[in-house]
Amino acid sequence: MASLNMGRSYELTEDRINEIIEPNRIGNYAYGYLNDDGVFIVKYVGRSDSDLRERIKHGLYDDNPESVKFERFKFSYASSPEKAYEKECRNYHDFGGEKGFLVNDAHPAKPQNSSLSCPICGN
Repeated sequence: MASLNMGRSYELTEDRINEIIEPNRIGNYAYGYLNDDGVFIVKYVGRSDSDLRERIKHGLYDDNPESVKFERFKFSYASSPEKAYEKECRNYHDFGGEKGFLVNDAHPAKPQNSSLSCPICGN
């Protein structure tokens, strides 16, 4: 079974984000919702190479590509943009991004000035 390797989920509100996420940290996140059994259903995965707190707030707005209203989020910190990229790639592939199961419309972008390749598909 696929795992985000992130902690529990939280309600996606600006107050909650500000309360639990440290500013200016690199990391990964996922947006989704809880199904009837209380299981977090992943709908979008992403990362920030500079400020995770501010990046997660993008999910609060109705102008996301699919006009999807996200309810909850999960997150984890990363030690570098390269580590965050590798985790985002794994999460993207594990949760079916290339198959259309996620709102993500493209494979994760490499960190700026990086020559890394995706650890799953080599892109």
